[in-house]
Amino acid sequence: MTSKNLHPEHNIRRSQLLTPFGVGSLFDINNQTVMIADSEYWNKDELKEIHDPRLEQAMNTSGFVEPPISVDDSTGGGGISGIRFPQWYLSPYTRRIQPIYEWRKMADKHGKVRFFDEKPFDASSKLRDELVPLRFICVCSNGHVQDFPWVEWPHGGKICEHPDLELNNTHNSGSILDYSVHCKYCDKKKSLGIIFNKNAFSDYLDLIGVHCKGNYVWKNRVKSDSCNQGLQVLLRSANNLYFPNISSSVNIPFDDHSLINAIKADEDLNADYLVIRQNIKKIAKEKFSETIKNKLCKNLIVNSLLQNIVSVLQISYPNIDQSQVLNEIIDQIDSENSSYDENIDVMDYRREEFNILSGSTPYDNSSDKLIKQTFNQTSLLRDKLPVSVKCITLIHELQVVNVLRSYSRLKPTDSDSMKEIIREEGENTDFSKEVSLRRTDGRYVGMRSHGEGIFITLDPVQVTEWMDRIKGSEISKRILNKVNNPDVFEDEKKYITPDYYLLHTLSHIILKELSVSSGYSATALKERLYFSNEVGQEMYGILIYTSSSDSEGTLGGLVKQGVPEKMKWILSAAIEKAKWCSFDPVCIDSEGQGSNSLNAGACHACALVSETSCEKQNQYLDRGVLIGGLDTPELGFF
Repeated sequence: MTSKNLHPEHNIRRSQLLTPFGVGSLFDINNQTVMIADSEYWNKDELKEIHDPRLEQAMNTSGFVEPPISVDDSTGGGGISGIRFPQWYLSPYTRRIQPIYEWRKMADKHGKVRFFDEKPFDASSKLRDELVPLRFICVCSNGHVQDFPWVEWPHGGKICEHPDLELNNTHNSGSILDYSVHCKYCDKKKSLGIIFNKNAFSDYLDLIGVHCKGNYVWKNRVKSDSCNQGLQVLLRSANNLYFPNISSSVNIPFDDHSLINAIKADEDLNADYLVIRQNIKKIAKEKFSETIKNKLCKNLIVNSLLQNIVSVLQISYPNIDQSQVLNEIIDQIDSENSSYDENIDVMDYRREEFNILSGSTPYDNSSDKLIKQTFNQTSLLRDKLPVSVKCITLIHELQVVNVLRSYSRLKPTDSDSMKEIIREEGENTDFSKEVSLRRTDGRYVGMRSHGEGIFITLDPVQVTEWMDRIKGSEISKRILNKVNNPDVFEDEKKYITPDYYLLHTLSHIILKELSVSSGYSATALKERLYFSNEVGQEMYGILIYTSSSDSEGTLGGLVKQGVPEKMKWILSAAIEKAKWCSFDPVCIDSEGQGSNSLNAGACHACALVSETSCEKQNQYLDRGVLIGGLDTPELGFF
């Protein structure tokens, strides 16, 4: 399979290499189509390593690699590789179809290979008809993809010595029933009318002996996996060809990680660090004892590299020594080997973020990953903010890491989308496999986004008192009764509680108000919620942020709105607007709206935002928890 580098004029941005054009997806280049190749084939010199210690531990990896900043290969150093797929091409003038390498042989015979490589064409045609890739491809639920069986299709499984195929459209219509594959050599013909009928297509493939080849085209390898899943036909531009799975984290610079982060941040020191890691893993295959540490210190290579690291870092860390650096590296390896429980709750993962953003835990404030300013409850009360707001943190510099973990074909594998499929198709639905995009070096492709944000926490004492006040009320009942909805999954029930509805709805109305005052559109702002109502471990936090893949980050327009004297008016205006919706009284009195009726008093006219901004697909919302009912305003939190 040939590969080609992508040029800037093809309008692919670096951030798009996570979604929608991640590894394994198809990307159109004029009339050509390529599959984004595995990052193993990208230009190694242009890949930059990035780190997020918590996310690395959760994903059991030693780091992430960022796609190249530039994909221009005019100097011969292009960064991103693509593999031509599908391999079968059509000449629109002659209707002839054959693999691209056969078309190239024809161009070679006519001495036109150089022009062919620039833009494939039919060399047998006087008009030099430009070739186009065929629209139909075959995929399976295990994530494999292959060309449609063009040769086998018209021959019914029989062997043809010299297949000469053409794709005809009898009535020049868009209907698949009018398309047929015709072999001019043996005059066999077969309509494509059944290819989108799953059962009929599967039966015919069995008849002609065609099965999934187990190909991961993006790996560009000859060896294939065995696969027993049935093939389905998709258009190469179909939305369900590629579903990327992204893991994200706010990169928090912990004091505990400051030294190892300083080593990784320096390109030369990071190279030394990687060599030390390799030597450590060769010597210490089990637990690290003092004997093994002494052995490592006596290793000439390790000792020399440790000396170099110490000499460079002594300016920032005056008391540093080789033993300290070695212990940091060993601790880093230990933390990678002891990964988080893969079933860890998302809110447990965010608790460390909450503690640092709320100011209860110190952090490495010398890092540029997080620059913040916290206003406590005392200063907020002076600016006449509600007593229920415990703290506001202005995050001038915020780093968010997004990682392309895997992909699936035909159906998504993330939990929220899977729930939608089960609701539509029932418990017996077929699922797709999540195909890992872990590199052979253990890393994943990821990107850092730099931005700013406003973090707001509610006083858990005030929330608890409000929960006691509304106990048994209609506002509380209509939320708690949603637990009995047969379409609600077990892991969703923890969010069906008035205090979560309070936190989420408050986030939405503030986000909508900030989009008016900050200069950012509502789609540019995103929320990140921190919630726990466990006694003694309460967590009620809202992070509203915006980020950009540009290294300079954003412009500060959001943070300026978070200062207490401005936030007082933003919060007041947001709550005032929440008191009335153009669909009231129907909206505010609603027992159930939205997906699976998980909302109450919330609709597009009042509390819903762009789904790219909301992390819960615009569910678990109710204005009633904020401002009460029409007849019972005293039940509202504010």
